[in-house]
Amino acid sequence: AATLVVTILTGITFLVIGAFRLGNLIRLVPYPVVGGFLAGTGWLLVKGGIQVATSIPPTVSSFHFLTGKFELLRWVPAVVFGAFMLWMTRVVKRPLVIPAVILGGLVLFAIGMLASGSSIQDARSGLWLLGPFTSTRLWHAWSYQSLSVADWPAVVHQTAGIVTAVFVALIACLLNVSGLELFLHRDLDLNQELRDAGIANLASGGVGGIPAYHAVSLTSLAQQTDVGARAAGLVAAIVPLAVVGFGARVIELVPRLLVGGVLCFVGLAFIVVWLVDARKTLPLGEYAIVLAILGVIVWKGYLPGVVVGLVLAFGLFAVKYSRIELVRDVEFGSTYRSNVDRPSGERLTLRAMADRVQILRVSGFVFFGTARSLIDRVRKRAEAGSLRFLLVDLRRVTGMDSSAVMSFLKVAQLAETREFELVFCGVPDVVRKQLRRGGVVPSDGVVWFEPDLDHGLQRCEEGLLQGEGQAALEGSSDGLGGLPARLEGYLERRTLPQGTVLIRQGDPPDDLFVLESGRLRVEMTTPEGTRMRLSSVSSGVVVGEVALYLGAPRTADVVAETASVVLRLSRASIEQMEVAEPELASALHRWLAETLAERLSDASRAFDALLD
Repeated sequence: AATLVVTILTGITFLVIGAFRLGNLIRLVPYPVVGGFLAGTGWLLVKGGIQVATSIPPTVSSFHFLTGKFELLRWVPAVVFGAFMLWMTRVVKRPLVIPAVILGGLVLFAIGMLASGSSIQDARSGLWLLGPFTSTRLWHAWSYQSLSVADWPAVVHQTAGIVTAVFVALIACLLNVSGLELFLHRDLDLNQELRDAGIANLASGGVGGIPAYHAVSLTSLAQQTDVGARAAGLVAAIVPLAVVGFGARVIELVPRLLVGGVLCFVGLAFIVVWLVDARKTLPLGEYAIVLAILGVIVWKGYLPGVVVGLVLAFGLFAVKYSRIELVRDVEFGSTYRSNVDRPSGERLTLRAMADRVQILRVSGFVFFGTARSLIDRVRKRAEAGSLRFLLVDLRRVTGMDSSAVMSFLKVAQLAETREFELVFCGVPDVVRKQLRRGGVVPSDGVVWFEPDLDHGLQRCEEGLLQGEGQAALEGSSDGLGGLPARLEGYLERRTLPQGTVLIRQGDPPDDLFVLESGRLRVEMTTPEGTRMRLSSVSSGVVVGEVALYLGAPRTADVVAETASVVLRLSRASIEQMEVAEPELASALHRWLAETLAERLSDASRAFDALLD
């Protein structure tokens, strides 16, 4: 009854996992871990071959029995036969090699019997053949009577063991299918394979079958004999059905030595691939994982090997993921700056104070390994004593564990102690909730949140310019962004209330403007009809000069973000200046060329940083 329950539950579990397409999770298991399982499977097959040949399970306690003269004559030839078959398949790469070697083994066995004068009965009594069996009927279907008299309370009492058996069957199935992908050199639909195995278990469970899933050994044997999938499946079905229909006499005369030898062949093939061939391709650390899993399976068994393998898979993932550069330091001022267009004097001041700002761009899932390196990086920079703002861009973060949240809380505490401001940028909602639950909340002058990196950079720039940078700006003679003197007679001063459109997208380029005070916003309408903010313009910055030089229509709107005052210079005034005061016109053109060159240089540095 317990077997029936386990088989049916295994089938249901396979179907559910396959239906919800969760089988692909096994692809997260690292390559060397799968290799360790396959090497362990090879060891179990070799053990199975020895047990078939001797009828003694190979264990430490039975070792002295296996080293006896009588048993050595049984299992050593089986292992040698398997090793010879493996050697032949690696040297003579032909599909008929395996059938030919098996046929040769049968002939040699028959010659040996004739030479020793042994009869079939002698071979049976000497346990050289699979038979005789105590019962010729090898299959018993479930009946209503047998189920009605089953001890179902005892079955319920074994719930923990049943759940464990189903879980082990699921893991073994997924690992076997993953191993078959490596052996067959092609991808399989893991979810479809699970659904097929689930249907098979449901069908077999009702007629007395045990939990079953993909057999790596049989698939390997079929692949090496170059038998098609349908033909292999047909043979795999006919042979058991023949035994069920005609009784165990069908297989009683098969030599144990050959059956054990074939099992040893398949097992040795896996062991050689993962212990010998893999050593040439795997790094030493990953090869050690293969050896560790194999060692646990040899010493403790398959289930402990599964546990150790999953632990090693998690450990290997954590180590490799922690080595990925998920936190990047980027340069403030020259490379990364806000979309606020500032005069050259302010840009130079911000570049001079680049060491006051640290920008960290974080991506992926942040866990304890990543968080630890982040804290060390921030602490080292803070101890230098120059840090004023720490920007942490979390836009590309998919999530974080509790250790990472606590690490950011420690950074916030460090910010309060070292008197710098921690600014989070582009924080996804789910991450924001995690930080809030962990105690990382806005605090004036200590922790702040901005919707994106651009606004975060703008906050840092304005904070620096209002503080230490103000004195540097007051001492400079930059004026209105270096605007040449004696232009007053050609300029027209305009006052713009908030919201006034100064330049419209698509208008002809008849003038340029220098912002004297206030702030402008540059935005455009996309082909879909949505409005997009491109940048902001602070006082001392010129706008509209590119379209004026190119003679092309305006590419964006310029709107007064606050009440502003601008100085207008028309195309007609420039042409008049070129005739009346050519030196002044030359200075104007030189100033505009320097402004465009600075913008192009900033854009080039930012582009190079994005490509890095």
